[in-house]
Amino acid sequence: MKNVLRLVFASIIFLICLPSPAQAQKGEIKGKIIDNASKKPLPYATVAVYRAQDTTLVTFRVSDDKGLFKTPGLPLQVPLRVVVSMTGFGVYRKELTLSPTETVADLGEVIMGESAKMLSEVLVTAEVPPIVVRKDTLEFNAASFKTLPTALVEDLLKKLPGVAVDNAGNISVNGKAVNKILVDGKEFFGDDPKVASRNLPADVIEKVQVMNDPDALRRNPDMPANDIPQVINLKFKKGIKKGAFGKIYAGAGQPGRYEGGGILNIFKDTMQVSVLGYSNNLNRPGFGFEDISRIGGFNRSGINSMMIRSDGGFALNDISFGGTQEGIQQSSGGGANFNTILHKKIKLNLLYFFGNINADLNQLTNSNQVLPNQTLNTRRTRDQTSQNFNHKIGGRLDWQLSELTKITITPSVTWAASDSRQNARTLTTEEPDELINQSDNDQRMDNGVSGFSTNLALDQLFKKKGRQFNIYGNYSLNTTLNNQYNNAINTFYRPQPFTSLLNQLRENDQSNLFIQNSLNFTEPLTKNISAVLRVNSRYFNDHNILNTYNAASDLAVYDIPVPELSDFIKRQGWRNGITTGLRWRIKELSINPGLEFNSIAIQNQFQKSPQLNQNFAYIRPALSISWKEFYASYNTYVEEPFARYLQPVIDNTNPLFIQYGNPTLQPSVDNRFYLSYRKYDTKRLLNYNVYLNGGNSKNGIVQERTLNSEGVQTARPVNADGIWQVSTYGSVMKDYKFNDKNQFSIGTNFRVSYNKNLVLLNNLKSDAVTWGLYPSIEGRMNLDNKIELTQNYSISGQRSTYEKNTFDNRHFITRNWRSEIIIRLPRKLVWESQLDYRYNSNTVPGVQKSFYRINAAVTYLFLKNDRGQLKFAIYDLLNQNISNYRLIRENMIEDYQTTVLNRYGLVSFTYNIRNFGGKVGGTNSMFRF
Repeated sequence: MKNVLRLVFASIIFLICLPSPAQAQKGEIKGKIIDNASKKPLPYATVAVYRAQDTTLVTFRVSDDKGLFKTPGLPLQVPLRVVVSMTGFGVYRKELTLSPTETVADLGEVIMGESAKMLSEVLVTAEVPPIVVRKDTLEFNAASFKTLPTALVEDLLKKLPGVAVDNAGNISVNGKAVNKILVDGKEFFGDDPKVASRNLPADVIEKVQVMNDPDALRRNPDMPANDIPQVINLKFKKGIKKGAFGKIYAGAGQPGRYEGGGILNIFKDTMQVSVLGYSNNLNRPGFGFEDISRIGGFNRSGINSMMIRSDGGFALNDISFGGTQEGIQQSSGGGANFNTILHKKIKLNLLYFFGNINADLNQLTNSNQVLPNQTLNTRRTRDQTSQNFNHKIGGRLDWQLSELTKITITPSVTWAASDSRQNARTLTTEEPDELINQSDNDQRMDNGVSGFSTNLALDQLFKKKGRQFNIYGNYSLNTTLNNQYNNAINTFYRPQPFTSLLNQLRENDQSNLFIQNSLNFTEPLTKNISAVLRVNSRYFNDHNILNTYNAASDLAVYDIPVPELSDFIKRQGWRNGITTGLRWRIKELSINPGLEFNSIAIQNQFQKSPQLNQNFAYIRPALSISWKEFYASYNTYVEEPFARYLQPVIDNTNPLFIQYGNPTLQPSVDNRFYLSYRKYDTKRLLNYNVYLNGGNSKNGIVQERTLNSEGVQTARPVNADGIWQVSTYGSVMKDYKFNDKNQFSIGTNFRVSYNKNLVLLNNLKSDAVTWGLYPSIEGRMNLDNKIELTQNYSISGQRSTYEKNTFDNRHFITRNWRSEIIIRLPRKLVWESQLDYRYNSNTVPGVQKSFYRINAAVTYLFLKNDRGQLKFAIYDLLNQNISNYRLIRENMIEDYQTTVLNRYGLVSFTYNIRNFGGKVGGTNSMFRF
C-alpha cells in the first residue's frame, strides 16, 4: 500500500511538472495589425496562411487585444500567402517564402482600412477565412477544417482551435462548457449538445458559430466570465432541412445468446420523433445511456431519477433499460418520443416507454460477525427468479409567454408490476464450527406500483438587471401494493434442538401524497449586492396498512388474521421554511450568506396505539463562497424518518432477523460542508480538480440490535448523535498532442473516505470508524485513430476500528487491473480486446479470491461510408467471470458472490442510418446499400 501511495504521489508531481514536447524547427510569421482610421491596434482579426499554389490552409491565428499575432510551425521553402481579414475592413494579402536561413518573417505593422463591402464579397472563395469574429460571436468556416467522409460533428469540433471534446463527448470552448447546440438557430432534439455532435455528419455543416448563452446571462447577469456556458449554432448547407439518423442491430451466439434492437430518429425542421426497441439476454442494456437519455428523448422530457450500475445497467425515471438486476437477465423494452414547436412560443414533448427484465439469480452471502466472546458466521444462499415490468407515459410543455416569462409543466404517469420466487437457505455457526441454527425459507412476492406526478415551474425575469422571480411546484400521488408469502422451516440447536414453522401472507399497502411549492425572489440592492428570499412549503400524507394472515393447516389459503402482526399508520404533516440571504459579488468573488427558519408539524395515527403528534422548529445558517475556480458551501438539512421506520409491528418474514419499528423517531439534522477546486490549463493541456465534502448528523438513524443464544437477531431504528461522513477526491489528467493526429493522456485520481458510526449490540455501545482509500492511475494513447490503448490500475482498501477494542478491527484490500486495445488496421477491420483482473486480499472459504476476464472481437466495416458492421466477439474467453465484492458494516464483514454470464460467442450485424437532405423512402431509400 505504501509503495502504491508513493507511486500515485510521484505521478501527480510528474504530471504537473512535465513539459510539453519540443517542436521541430519550422518557420514563423508575426506582426501587428493596426486600424488605419484610429491608428489603434485591431484585436481579433483573422490571420490565415495558405499555400500559394493551391490555396490549401496551413494554419491561422487571431490577433490579441494589442493587435499582435504570431503563426509558428510553418513549412520552409514553400511559397505562402498571408491573408488578414476582419469584418468591415479590407483584406490584406502578402506572398512570401521562408527559408532555413530566414525562418522568421516580421510583417511589422499591417494597416487595415475600412471597406464599404461585406467581407464575404471581397474575399476569393478559396480564401474564405477559417475564423471570423463578429462582436461576441466566433464563426468557423467548416470547409477550412478537413475531416473524413464518415466524420461526425464531434470530429469537426475537435479540429477547431480552442474547442475541446473529452472522451465522454463533453464540449468546451476556451475552457468554458458548451451546454447547448442549435441547428440553424433552433433547438435540435432538445438542447443537449451530444445529440447533434455525435449523430450529425460533419459534411452537412457550413459554419460553426460560438457565443455566450444569453439565457444563462439573463438568469444570472453577475455570472463570472469563466462560468458563462457557451452555445454552438451549426449552420447547415443549403437544402439540408430534414433527415434521419440511428441504427439497427441483431446478433446470435452460443450457448443460446442473442441481442437485437433499433433506434431511429427523424427530424424535419422543428419536429423530431424518436422510436426505439430492444431485447437481449446478455446482462446489458439494449442501448447506451447517452442513446436513451439524448437520442431516446429523456433529456427532452426531463430526468427526475437515475440509477446506474457499475457493470453498465441503468434506469431512468424508474424505467429499466436492461442490466439493472442481478444474476442472469433477459431484458426487453421500447418506446417513442415526440418533440415539436407548436408555434414560436410553445414547445411540446410526449413520450411512452416500457422496460421488462426476467432474471435468474443464484447468490452466496457470507457475514462474519465478531462479538466480545464469540465469532458468528452466517452463510446464506438464495435461488430466485423474477419478472419486472415498468411503463411510463409523460411529457413536457415549455411555454415562453414573453421574452421574460416562461412556464414549464412536466406531467407523468407510471405503472409497474413485479413478482419473484425465491428459496433462501441460511446456516449460522459459531467458530470453530458449532451449528447454531438453520433456515429454509420459500418466499413469493407480488408487487404493483402506480403513480402520477407533475412538476410546474414559472420563471419571471425583469427589465431591471438582476431581478428574478420563480415558482416551482412538485406534486405526486403514488400507490404500492405488496403481497409477501413466506413458508419457512427453522431449526434451532440451543439449548435443545427444536423446529418452528412459518406459513404466512403479509399484505402491505401504501399510498403517498406529496405537495411541494417553493418561491424564490432576488432583488438587486446595489451594483454588487442582491437580496434573496426563498419560501418553501411541503405537505405529505402517507398511509401504510399492514395485514398479516396465517394459512390454515397445509392449505395455501391465508385466511387466519394475525392481529399482533397487523396495524396501520397514517402520517400527515406540513414542513414550512423561509430563507433570507444576500448575494455579494466583487469581480470574481461571490459571497452568499443566508439564514433559514423551518417548522415541522407531523401527526401520526396508529390502529392500536395513541395518536402521536410531533412539532419541531429549527433555525439553520447557510453560506456559499465562489472565487474563480474555487467554491465552498455550508448547509443544514432536516429530514423526517420514513413511515416504514415508524410502523410499530414486527417484521418476521426472515425468522432469523426480526425487525421492529419505532414510532418515537425524531427528524435527523445534517450539517454538510463542501469545498472544490477545478481548473483546465489550456496551454499545458492539464486538467485537475479536487473536492472535500462531509458533515455530521444529529438524531441520525442507526439500528439497535440484539443477538440471543439461538442466533436470532433483532433490529430497531433509534436516533443517535456523533455520526460523521467525510470524503475527499482529487484527479490530475495531462494530455499530449502530436501533429493533431496522435494523443497521449496520463492521469491519476484518488478518493479517501472517513465514516464514524455507532454500533449498538446487546447493550454494548461502541464508535465504529471506517477508513476507505481508493487510488488509481490511468493512461490512454490514440495514434491517428488507428491504434487506441487504455490502461487502468486501481486499489480499494477499507479498515474499520472500534472504541476500546469492543470488537476486533477489520480490513481488506481489492486490486483491479483493466487493459484495452483497439486496432483499426487494415482500414475495413477493427480489432479490440479487454482484459480485466480482480483480486481480493482475503475472502472466506467458498468465495473466489481472484479472476481474469478477457473479451475479444473483430469487426468488418462495409457498405457506403462504413454503414454496415459485422462483428465476431467472444466474451469471457477464459471462462472465469464472477461477480463478488466485500464490505464492512457495523461490526461485521460481508462477502457477496453472484452467478453471472460466463463464456459465450456472438455474431452481430449493425447498420448505421445516416440520411440527410434526401427523401426518406421510395427510390431514395433510407437504407442506402
